[in-house]
Amino acid sequence: MSYKKVPTFVIVIMLTISCSETKSTKAVTTPEANQIIDQWLDLWKTYDINSLENIFWDDPDCTYFSSEKEGIIKGFDALTPHHEGFGFVKGGKTPTNSLWLEEQNTFLLNSNCVVTAIWYFGDKSAPRDSIQNGPVTFVLVRDDNDQVKIGHTHFANY
Repeated sequence: MSYKKVPTFVIVIMLTISCSETKSTKAVTTPEANQIIDQWLDLWKTYDINSLENIFWDDPDCTYFSSEKEGIIKGFDALTPHHEGFGFVKGGKTPTNSLWLEEQNTFLLNSNCVVTAIWYFGDKSAPRDSIQNGPVTFVLVRDDNDQVKIGHTHFANY
């Protein structure tokens, strides 16, 4: 998929998620968006796979494009084996690398929200051009319990 087609794809994903059967129409707020993204970043600081259910939408329509693996990861249940493949474990562990975001933007769209950023993964003290990075897009939704969760994630590499 070309980078130019990503905005159209994100709109299609948002429409799909918007049409899913969630009970809440309460808009996601910027502080809620920041909180869930912070929880996601904490997931990468702890590698605790038990945190997935607090962060991602527990629904078969939850989707995830990895920058490291081909194809779409569909459904919440598919997220656990995907993260285990990167070394996430129950109870967590101390990671050898850091993951952080820069140039984060939050777009509130009706009851949902899109967060875009540039992700970096590696040693923060290493030369900038040696650190793996690329764009990421998150689509945030409210679940049936009115909690803000990540409904779609799309990672890419530069």
